[in-house]
Amino acid sequence: MDTTELLGLFRAEMRDQEQPYLFADETVYAYINAAQVEFCRLTEGIEDGRSIKLNVIPDVEWYPLSKRILKLRKAYLTSTGRPVDIVNQERAEQGGIRFDGRPGPLKALVAGIEKGMLRAWPLPNEAAEVALDVFRLPKPVGEGDSFEIDEQHHMALLYWVKRLAYDTHDADTFDRRKSEDYEAKFRGYCAQARIEQSRARRQVGSTQYGGL
Repeated sequence: MDTTELLGLFRAEMRDQEQPYLFADETVYAYINAAQVEFCRLTEGIEDGRSIKLNVIPDVEWYPLSKRILKLRKAYLTSTGRPVDIVNQERAEQGGIRFDGRPGPLKALVAGIEKGMLRAWPLPNEAAEVALDVFRLPKPVGEGDSFEIDEQHHMALLYWVKRLAYDTHDADTFDRRKSEDYEAKFRGYCAQARIEQSRARRQVGSTQYGGL
């Protein structure tokens, strides 16, 4: 299902198929974007191990992190595959990380010191490209676009779209009870989806083989 098909389903279920529409196309697409973002925030988001790169520059400590990233999973040098530690600020000192200006090859990226920023340690003395494995928010969608979210979740996005539609302060559409009901349905669905996603990820690589 693409965004146009989801919009058509929304209009059919809301009985908003005759012009002038109660909800303009651009409004519904904005609701769809909000729904997919909220879905990813309530689950773990989109797995991405290919598109996020960090270009490390000698003598530069601070690096902006894309606002679309929800969680850092792993980091490694693209040239050698050597892992780069991702460390929370609270554990940096325990790991012997001191920002004392001493230069050296990149060993770790420290998160949580400033919002949306990573701090390299030690002070880089050579250029490097770092690949980041992340959970992230989906790319924005418009008319006719495909979703990055798995297809089995597309119908559930309508719960949040309707939650927003019924929360519109318009005499013809506003219905607080329905808005709250659809929000509850959406959050319940996302909670179950998160459990299923976590279970599936734990199963990867967990198979053990016994002897013959």
